[in-house]
Amino acid sequence: MTREIKTEKEFVEATREREDLLTHFNSVILSTVDDAGEPNASYAPAAVDENYNFYIYVSALARHSANLKATGKASLMIIEDESTAVALFARRRLTLEVKVSIIKWESKKWNTAFEILEKKFKKKVEMLKNLIDFDLFLLKPSEGTLVYGFGKAFRIYGKGLKQIGYVRSKGGHRRNLKGRRAGNSEGQQTR
Repeated sequence: MTREIKTEKEFVEATREREDLLTHFNSVILSTVDDAGEPNASYAPAAVDENYNFYIYVSALARHSANLKATGKASLMIIEDESTAVALFARRRLTLEVKVSIIKWESKKWNTAFEILEKKFKKKVEMLKNLIDFDLFLLKPSEGTLVYGFGKAFRIYGKGLKQIGYVRSKGGHRRNLKGRRAGNSEGQQTR
């Protein structure tokens, strides 16, 4: 259950952090699975349009490309560079659940989407344009989680990812006052 943000200050701050992450990234971390459920982590250079749809242009030979085609869904993450992070354990990040579709090569939609990539990456992507073993994917987000510090985790959702709410109804991290984590002794497997 998501509660809407109550204070204007929190909403403005979360909105600013979301916009900053969405305008200053060059690549996304991709989490995909194949049709047997085997996971794969990868990355891809990406660009975003005004509706927060993401576009990636990746080799059809890549494992994540095959996974995107097989399942039509993925999770992507934009994360702050660890060399500039104030807190390594609370790096600013935006994780989004996305529906994936392939854009037909040289269609009107393909040309429009590729222009978005060219505007962002200029000559870096131009040399790949005519490679026929590359596919252009549309990654359309449905919702996600924005984190920008300890105790600052928010759910983002809705058209254009404009709605922001708390992740949990009762916020904050839980503490064990005895100094150790219950149910997970050192050396014990978590699975």
